[in-house]
Amino acid sequence: MKDGTWRASASPLALASGLVIAAAAVLGFVLAKHSVESQNQALLKDDTTQAAGYVSSLVSSLGSTLDALAPGVTSTKGSSLAFEAQAQPLAVGPLTLLLAHKVGTHFVARAVAGKGFTSGEVLSPQLSATLEHAGSDVTAGPAQYNGKTTTFGLALGPPLVPAGIAIYEQVTLDPFVATTATQAAPFHVLEAAIYATRSPRTNQLILANTRAVPITGATSEVPVPIGGTTWWLVAAAKTPLAGRFPNAAPYVVLAFGLLLALAVGSVIEVVVRRQRYASSLVAERTAELLASQEALVRSERLSAVGQMTTVVGHELRNPLGAVMNYLYMLRRSLHDPAAAEPHLAVAERQTARAVNLAQDLTAYMRENEPELAPLELRDVLDDVLEATPMPPNVEVVLDVDSVALAADPKQLAQILTNLIDNAYQAMPGGGSLRIAAQTDTDAVIITVEDSGGGIDQTLADRFFEPFFTTRSDGTGLGLAIVRRLTEGHGGHIAIENGPSGGAIVTLRLPTEPSKELAWH
Repeated sequence: MKDGTWRASASPLALASGLVIAAAAVLGFVLAKHSVESQNQALLKDDTTQAAGYVSSLVSSLGSTLDALAPGVTSTKGSSLAFEAQAQPLAVGPLTLLLAHKVGTHFVARAVAGKGFTSGEVLSPQLSATLEHAGSDVTAGPAQYNGKTTTFGLALGPPLVPAGIAIYEQVTLDPFVATTATQAAPFHVLEAAIYATRSPRTNQLILANTRAVPITGATSEVPVPIGGTTWWLVAAAKTPLAGRFPNAAPYVVLAFGLLLALAVGSVIEVVVRRQRYASSLVAERTAELLASQEALVRSERLSAVGQMTTVVGHELRNPLGAVMNYLYMLRRSLHDPAAAEPHLAVAERQTARAVNLAQDLTAYMRENEPELAPLELRDVLDDVLEATPMPPNVEVVLDVDSVALAADPKQLAQILTNLIDNAYQAMPGGGSLRIAAQTDTDAVIITVEDSGGGIDQTLADRFFEPFFTTRSDGTGLGLAIVRRLTEGHGGHIAIENGPSGGAIVTLRLPTEPSKELAWH
């Protein structure tokens, strides 16, 4: 340059123009996103309300059986024989019909058609309370999900039947089985679960069209009136209800705005630079541009290396410094082997920590494509458990049958080893480790659940970042390596707190090799 100066930074006019347009694009994105989310939530509320109304009408239709039995009970004044003769043909499949009368503060089974009760049985306090308050409107009785089947019932009482008498219809079914209710049109776009209580407690589950309960994310909760009682329907949309284009529109706005900001800023910058350097010689400008580019690349490389060196140096300096100190103390106490033993133990632990960090760094930085081969998950898991020492007072529960997939055996073993070792460390006082696996369409879902103290849910995404750890002796690379190897297989990993309070790591791996597997 003639004046011997060079201004490599962008011009204020280009930056200001680009930032204004980019800010407008971000604002448009936020407003459009909020509008679409509000629309999705409103549509979800409408669909959930329709589904609740359908369930209410369907359950109320079950009460028609009680309405049909009521006149006979009244005309025969609660005759057991007459009730059994009338109810027996109706008590088929999962249905049980019960005629009960009040004795003291409880109700007693007078006549039974079906399974679940015996004549003369004193009914439970919960059921007795339901029958006590039963009236001409169908009343929902107690519900119970035992992990396999759900049992619930409907009751009818005076004045449709004589005072002190009630009739009860009990239904037992698998809550996840496809029924008329959960296969109806309102449920086609919903993942829904119906509970006997407002809070979605598992033991109060009535029906669901998904096994992923409790349902999380953007949900809608609406009441399901059942006569004089209320059930609750919790639902989430299977796909955005507003449609693909409205949901994509905010991102289109953002992308267009950012591209426009870049284009306008670039044009202005070009014009400013042309004016700024119009008098410059082409050769000088080219040489300076090349020199600046090389300096920028070299600076970026040195910065990356410097950051890595700083991290490694910081992490290795403390444990290795401790090793040197304890070795010095060891030399002064060799005349007493018993006194030297604690120093040796500390030196070994600190050295092992440094070695583990170095190994983890090597494993994380190494870019190895997975060598996929068909294998049985249980075989790999058994080898890992045998090679990973189990702490005292820890119980391992396996729920893994025959599960086949295509994976790299060594990398899969490393994934499982890191997850199991993390679970052991989360239970220093002992506990239970549960490992389960199941096949879902074209993927294998593996869960590793411990009974430790759980995680901070707000930090769930950061646990897979390199060098992020909540343990004082951790390297922060274990879960980062797991995610790197998992994504190298075309899979996905997530961590959350389980119902028992411990952490659950969910691993999803494809059962068949993908056509395009890229190392990330």
